[in-house]
Amino acid sequence: MFSRTPAKPATARAGNESVEIGETLSALERARHFGTSKLSLQRLVFVNELVDTAHDIGFDATVSQLLPLVQRLASDPEVLVRQSLVAHFGDLAGFLIQSDPENGYQKVVDDLLPTVALLLSEKAADVRQGAADALATLASHLRPGEITESGQRRKSGLTEVLMTVIELAHSNDDEDARSAAVQLLNSLAEALGQDLCQSFVGIELVALCEDPSFRVRKATASNFAEVARVMGEATALKRLVPAFSKLVHDAHWGVRKAAAESLVPLAMTLSPEKRKECLTSMVNDLLVDSSRWVRMSGLQQLGYFIASLEVADAVPEGMLLQYVEVVQQSKANPDAADISYHCAYTFAAVTKAMGKASWPSLKAPFVSLCTDVQAKTRKAMAASVHIVAQAVGPELTEAEVLPQFEALLQDTQVEVRQAALKNVAGILRAAPGSSSHRAGLKALQNGMGKVDNWRLRQLAALQLGPICAALVEAPDDLEASEQDSAEAARASRSPSKKGKSAAAKDLTWSVVVPLFLQLCGDAVAQVRDAAAKAAAGILRAAAPEMFLNPGTCVQEEGCSGSSSGLQEPLQAGTNHLVRHLIRTFARARSFRNRMTYIRMCDAIIREAPLHIFSELFLRSLIRLGADRVKNVRLLWANTILPHLRKVGRLGSDNLMIAAATRLQQASAKDNPDDEVARLLAGAQLPAVSPEELAALPGPESDLDDSDAGDGPLGTEGGTGDSSECSDVGAALLEQDAEDATEESFMSALSDRAAPPAEQAPSQREDAGALQIEVPEEAPEAPKPASPSGSAASKASPAGKPASPTMGPQVPRSPQAPLTPPGHDAVEDGLVQQLEIEREMDETFSDRRLLAEAEAGNPADLELPEKEAYASEAASGPTGGYQEAASDDSKDHADDLLS
Repeated sequence: MFSRTPAKPATARAGNESVEIGETLSALERARHFGTSKLSLQRLVFVNELVDTAHDIGFDATVSQLLPLVQRLASDPEVLVRQSLVAHFGDLAGFLIQSDPENGYQKVVDDLLPTVALLLSEKAADVRQGAADALATLASHLRPGEITESGQRRKSGLTEVLMTVIELAHSNDDEDARSAAVQLLNSLAEALGQDLCQSFVGIELVALCEDPSFRVRKATASNFAEVARVMGEATALKRLVPAFSKLVHDAHWGVRKAAAESLVPLAMTLSPEKRKECLTSMVNDLLVDSSRWVRMSGLQQLGYFIASLEVADAVPEGMLLQYVEVVQQSKANPDAADISYHCAYTFAAVTKAMGKASWPSLKAPFVSLCTDVQAKTRKAMAASVHIVAQAVGPELTEAEVLPQFEALLQDTQVEVRQAALKNVAGILRAAPGSSSHRAGLKALQNGMGKVDNWRLRQLAALQLGPICAALVEAPDDLEASEQDSAEAARASRSPSKKGKSAAAKDLTWSVVVPLFLQLCGDAVAQVRDAAAKAAAGILRAAAPEMFLNPGTCVQEEGCSGSSSGLQEPLQAGTNHLVRHLIRTFARARSFRNRMTYIRMCDAIIREAPLHIFSELFLRSLIRLGADRVKNVRLLWANTILPHLRKVGRLGSDNLMIAAATRLQQASAKDNPDDEVARLLAGAQLPAVSPEELAALPGPESDLDDSDAGDGPLGTEGGTGDSSECSDVGAALLEQDAEDATEESFMSALSDRAAPPAEQAPSQREDAGALQIEVPEEAPEAPKPASPSGSAASKASPAGKPASPTMGPQVPRSPQAPLTPPGHDAVEDGLVQQLEIEREMDETFSDRRLLAEAEAGNPADLELPEKEAYASEAASGPTGGYQEAASDDSKDHADDLLS
């Protein structure tokens, strides 16, 4: 039936019994054939193509040809046809009104509304619900009655809609129709407006509260909120609240349960004073209801109601105590599992409403909910813990909230850790003390020590920027920002400011920088990209002296006095970090690390003062514009071109313009680079002289050589032949002439970053949990040891890398064994395609059977795992690009085949 061989075009035969349709039929002929076909499948096809056909044939043909078919199909014997038909009424009405605002609107009122009204009385629940949704959609297109130019009142579409619903509400012999009418009254309230709601909708709703069918009363109890909001508080208090009170005390427990679940939405339509005055007694009655199900619903809504009262003084005495008792009892009662989740969902709002003074009562529930056995309860607490911290203040946050937050960061469930990771920066802002910051970041560091899930690492990478922003923020920042630039520079050197800055820098260097470097070298592309975006924030927190305005630097001790934008010499740690980024990423053997460097530069260009980029990172970025791998060149063009526009930050940078021009010319020469050429074709670059092109630094001939003469260490200056930065380059050469200094510095940085719980007393002292490698010459990838003799292979499952990350690693101590680098077989960094295929085969057995049938011999389908990995590794970078003469690709393949 679903053969892949295309069917031969055939003209429809008489009687409409053929399933083959001529491909030469016009859109109108096709609609006529399908719309009048005896086959329900073809009529369903017509319905699904209804709106597209209308656009193809135009307004007039739609009115004359399609609308009669629509009215006919409204009574189609096939339920699926009618159900699908009503789902397209909203789009069809939009087409008619947009094509002809006057006549199209009238057709909607005259033709579509009666059709929807007919389908509202359907016995099939799906069709009736679809018709109700369609009516609500049509109401959004309609308007009240208007006076035409001839003086006659135009037929009101909204009035027609309201009359249709009221007629439905008066269907005495059909309780399903009355229930549907209640839902429509609530959903149409905003479209109908305040006048119609006060005159008709409110009266109908009150009448339905006394319907003889408990199902109708139950539906009514669930549909008060929107009508009450549109009617206004005065009318709602007069009519709707008394009627709702009757439903709270209804004889049927199902009606009371529905009222309990709808009480808070109704409360939100009233002012806080009226909520306490009119609804508190209803809440208390529901909490002591004779039905267990009603009581549980009331307990679930208790936290929401307390939060809706907004201030502690408005909360009735004893209600908070009852909330605390609910939390404690839910832990011992397995049947109250959902109650604990609702309490966790509302705990932050309750704490914010009650304030710091009520924390002694809320402390025990907080600990109980954070350690609940249900993962969804702990997730709710992890997602809102920063609000709790803001409500109780810095001191209580450090003493009471942070210990629980640390546990949530190391939770066994991934979703709990994800929710906690999103709020690290919020916790740091709520507790600005250095000890609180240190405890929070150490918890993050310990939690990241055992992360195998790449999405968690990606989320951690996304939080690096907000974490750095929280570290550098201080209460007096606003005051300093109101001063002029020179005064702000002096204020930054004040003792109090220096103390805060020193503490923030210490935490940045000990925790955030190592984590940043680890994530930038991750095996998954999404993680590397997210981490690279935080480069500017990392530099701002680690080296705030780099971000001083070069035009307002105060000549004090330590200021270079040169013409360079960097008014003070780089500190040793900052110098080592810049060198490390250039060596490990810009000059890395792996093209993926070089692509990461481009993304780092993109973030620095966007978020940092331009002199930081131009004096420290520009030269290495220019070299990557002539990289030997097409992936790198394509990313370079994609990333840099927006900055080279006239309004871009590099629009006047002659060196970058020359580099882009060189790439543009090279992409169209002997070895055409179609993607790059197509990207650069539309770039309007200024003219560049041959001398400027010749002065550009070329690509690295050996990416593993030392970095002498590169970047900030170049004696000719950080921007090529220009002497603009020569003073800075010379100063950096004097500060750090030997690579051993950098290596020892990064090793010490690793020691500071290692989680205390995982540090061994002696031999593992130098091997931190967050690792960075700074070799003078990148070594060849060592071949992995046999499974019997390799500690890494014993610790990890067979066939998988020993570590989820790759790239830069901390130099280990001489006693520590070397670990072979990880392998990124898929550039996009998701999962192996072979694993996807295997999972698909296990889930859909027909898929595997079909493949076996097509293969003829099922044994031919089996592919050894090593060969599968080798074939995937040999495919090279994504997008069909392969790195020419790439040694690391061969090493990866050898490792996988060994």
